[in-house]
Amino acid sequence: MRVSTTRRTLVLVSAVGVSTAVLAGCGTEHAGRHQDASSGSTPVAASASAVTTPSGSPSADTAPSPTAPASTSPGATQSPSAGPGKSAKPAPSTQPGSAAKAGAGAGSLPAGVPTQPPVAKPVVVAPVPSAKPGPVAPPPPAPATPHVPPAQSGCTPSKPRPDEAKETVGAALAAAAGQSRTLRLGTGGTDQLPPLPVNLVKAIAWQESGWQSGIVACDGGIGTMQVMPNTVSWMNGKFGTTSDPATLTGNVQLGTQLLDWLVAYYGDSSFGGKYDLSPDPATGKTPLLDLVVSAYNAGAGNVHYNAVTDPATGEVVGSLAIPNPAYVANVKALMSSQPWNKAG
Repeated sequence: MRVSTTRRTLVLVSAVGVSTAVLAGCGTEHAGRHQDASSGSTPVAASASAVTTPSGSPSADTAPSPTAPASTSPGATQSPSAGPGKSAKPAPSTQPGSAAKAGAGAGSLPAGVPTQPPVAKPVVVAPVPSAKPGPVAPPPPAPATPHVPPAQSGCTPSKPRPDEAKETVGAALAAAAGQSRTLRLGTGGTDQLPPLPVNLVKAIAWQESGWQSGIVACDGGIGTMQVMPNTVSWMNGKFGTTSDPATLTGNVQLGTQLLDWLVAYYGDSSFGGKYDLSPDPATGKTPLLDLVVSAYNAGAGNVHYNAVTDPATGEVVGSLAIPNPAYVANVKALMSSQPWNKAG
């Protein structure tokens, strides 16, 4: 009995020792696994921090793909939480220096902070300047086609009256250009217009008729200034006159009145009430002159001036909408060359 009891005691003692060793081993293995998890979880944290970077961020090009392994993440070893022994909890993206460590460009926001792309300044349309109430109502309806001067038409014009001598025509044109007319405004007031450049009036007449006072074009243009029939009553009403387009004096009066009206219309609506037709000293351009010459042939309803503000400089710049640039170029060339002084 004593032997059996002793053996049982030894067996029990051995069993207790084995159990204790097994439990101690389990505890050691668990602790080792916990330590490995602490040191090995850092790449996961770095990857998670990089993945949350918005696509619009400056560092979006360097952000790893959400499905890329943590060990291959470009930001894994550069994240603030990548040091051994640190917690697996992702470090805040607002930590100082995190943007540079995450691969963002110099001067960019920290990773994870949304940014907005720069917004381009829109082109601002400038209000059309006006120094005083407009001289007229909106321009009359534009003709279906611009007037075609007789010399440029395939149709043979008529000659119901004989032509006046060139010297007589030139004198009538100069006299009409030199007048300072009073324009009746649609608002009930009046507008005093300065004399027109003589070379402009003579060039228009040369372009339109070659100074033939008795000619009538196929489209209805009458005389030296090729006045259209519907222009007669319109200009007589605007200037309080009773000019007859069949006479040389009445014809050049109506033509120069139309030029005056166009100067006032574009000068007030687009150039702040300035009627200066001379070239701009800085650019050499003649925008008001170009508009007036173009509209004499094509109709004011077809010719426009658009003003816009350059967003970079704040300067108001203009753009001309001219349907007959060749006509304008011809008239301006005639103003310079003055062929009437050389003609026989």
